[in-house]
Formats: sequence, structure tokens, C-alpha cells
Amino acid sequence: ACGRPRTQGKIMGGMPAPEGKWPWQVSVHYSGSHVCGGSILNEYWILSAAHCFSLKLNTHGFDLYVGIVNLNFASKHTQWFEVNKVIIHPTYQLKHPVGGDVALVQLKTRIEFSDSVLPVCLASPDMTFQNVSCWATGWGLVRPRGEPSVTLQEAKFALISAVLCQMLYGTPLAIQPDMLCAGNLVDKKSVCEVSSTLGRVAWLENHTWWQIGIVSWGRGCSYPMYPGVYAKVSYFFEWIHSKIEQTPLPPQPTPSFSSALGVSANIHIITLFYVSLL
Repeated sequence: ACGRPRTQGKIMGGMPAPEGKWPWQVSVHYSGSHVCGGSILNEYWILSAAHCFSLKLNTHGFDLYVGIVNLNFASKHTQWFEVNKVIIHPTYQLKHPVGGDVALVQLKTRIEFSDSVLPVCLASPDMTFQNVSCWATGWGLVRPRGEPSVTLQEAKFALISAVLCQMLYGTPLAIQPDMLCAGNLVDKKSVCEVSSTLGRVAWLENHTWWQIGIVSWGRGCSYPMYPGVYAKVSYFFEWIHSKIEQTPLPPQPTPSFSSALGVSANIHIITLFYVSLL
């Protein structure tokens, strides 16, 4: 089932996340370095932000890792994947400099699910999120002008209404219907303290986690009174599902390499090679 991690417990804001707490977390690397985050939707698909893939970068330069908490070390749960296809939402930057900031990434091979690698649930258009708290996760700055964290971070934020967010940013045009805002105005904590390179906002209901946003833009740590702005997942719900259903699976490996044992062995060999380079 989606959105149900095996590891439970109290979540503390701005603290390192234990392994298995966020099993859908993905680390997106380009040319060997972490550049963005993402979340697992199913065995072949990752949800991320369009701005991570929109700079005409070579798709072959991307590597995706699941089951990873510390960017310097792979665990026994870590799996490595190549990108088969990237689909960017057609409205990206069309009506807003960062509008439509959603991307779907299809992997070349399937993810092997485990207690530490699981999919997240996506918020649908009929779900409402008023006066609720949510959590952002990712790798990034842990303090203004500090060094990026190599350990997955988690922090609790409150959702902020579109009207208030528009007032804080000074114009109604800043926050579009496909966006939502979250932050901690009391403690002046911004999303950059969790993930300057991409995070996601998740909300817990009935022991199930629902992804409601993808970190898109903001004023950063230097302007803590400005909330982080996220692509609203429920707005893109139908598009996400239609693209996944309409896109063929990637070419499958030949029968001699298609067994579960062969796939697992391949993943572990590549993971060990990755660790040896650090």
C-alpha cells in the first residue's frame, strides 16, 4: 500500500530523518552529484520538479537512487537507476516563471520494493488541506549560508493560505492555482533549511502519508518571512495518472537477465561500485 512506511515514531522539525521513515524519498544525481529530490509513485515512475530537468541537460547524465539517507554512503536498501524518459508538464513556465513545475521520470528498470523502499500516495483534487500541518523532506541547507546536508532532513511546517501567501509576496499574481505555500512564520523557518535542492510536502491521515506538494521556489533562507512555494500535487493529479497509464513500459531486459536474482545482483554490484568512488 502507498504512503505507509514500516518505521513509525514522532517527527521532530529540522532533524535528520532515520532510515525507513520516508521510504519513497529519491535522490536525483547529475554527473555524480545530488541536484534534486523526488518521490516514488510506482515501480517505474518518479515524481520530481520540472526545473530539475529543464536546462537541456543530457538525460543520460542523470542517476536516481532510492533507499538512501546519507548521500555519502549506500545502505543494503539502496538501489540505483538510469532514466528512460522525462516528461515535463506542458504548462511549465508558460504563464508563470515557475508555474507547472512538475516532471515525471520513467526508470529503465523496475524498483524492488522493501521496508525501506515504498511508494507514496498522491493527493487527489477532492482532498482538502485546511489548518493542517505537513512535513517537508530532502537534502539541503540546515542553516542560512551553511553547508548542504548529506543526511536526509525532515521538518514540520504549516500550510499557508493562498491569500496570505499572495500578501506576503506582494502580488496576487505570484501564487497561481497550481501552487501552495507552507512555512513556519512564527519561528521564521523556511524550506531551505530542509531542502534547497528539492523536497516534498507530505500530510498524514489515518496512518497514511499523502504527497501534497513539490518544492518549487521561494525567496530562500535570506528572507524567512516568505513561505516556500510548492507545486500543488492535487492540481496535477489527473495529468500524472494519465501520463503513467499512456506511456509504454521501457524495453525489458532479455530473459537471461530478467530474473529477480539477476536484477538484485545487478543493483548491488552497481551500488558497491558507487560507494567505492566516494
